[in-house]
Amino acid sequence: MVSLISTIPLTVSADDPSKTYFDVGMVYVTDERLDALKGNGVTIEDNDTIGYGLLGYNFSPNLSFESGGLSGVNVTASLPTGDFGTLYGKAYSVSGTVTVEAKTGSPFFFGLKFSGESDPLGINIKAGQLFWDVDYIATGSGTFTYGGTVYNGSSSAKFKTVNGNDLYFGIGMSYALSNNSSIDLGLISYEINNSDISGYSLSWVRNF
Repeated sequence: MVSLISTIPLTVSADDPSKTYFDVGMVYVTDERLDALKGNGVTIEDNDTIGYGLLGYNFSPNLSFESGGLSGVNVTASLPTGDFGTLYGKAYSVSGTVTVEAKTGSPFFFGLKFSGESDPLGINIKAGQLFWDVDYIATGSGTFTYGGTVYNGSSSAKFKTVNGNDLYFGIGMSYALSNNSSIDLGLISYEINNSDISGYSLSWVRNF
């Protein structure tokens, strides 16, 4: 990807003096946070579609600063009675039928984007820091024991809360619709609570 960018003229259109832009779109993600629960009779829904929005500022022709937020990524695992194992370093067991949900708040991020253009196509690389928080919730007709504490699944019990920040990376390609707007396709990868999340994005970018 870096080699490809190096062959593209690193310029922006002289007809478009705007340095500020917004980017809104959707990401189809695969989230591995509950993969530790995999086993016989376990059903994991680890895909989700989320939205995002960001503001960017071009402080050089090819380098910009971006800041924005994502809608929460939620994944679930349905556990059968008698299931047991380890999740994030603590033992768990199930009596009855319980669903465990990893419910993310609204992560926000700050980062840099390096881009190159060869009208009407462009390529970019992104990197930055993502700040997140996650609640782990048990629901269902049974009990969920985690780390020696028993939670009643029917009461939608929150048994773990974590927060932190991690690096994110992305690559993308854009197609200019005009001097001030484009459609972007991308691939993004990041971590939440030491678990990999990756996805494909589609967005609209508008300079103003």
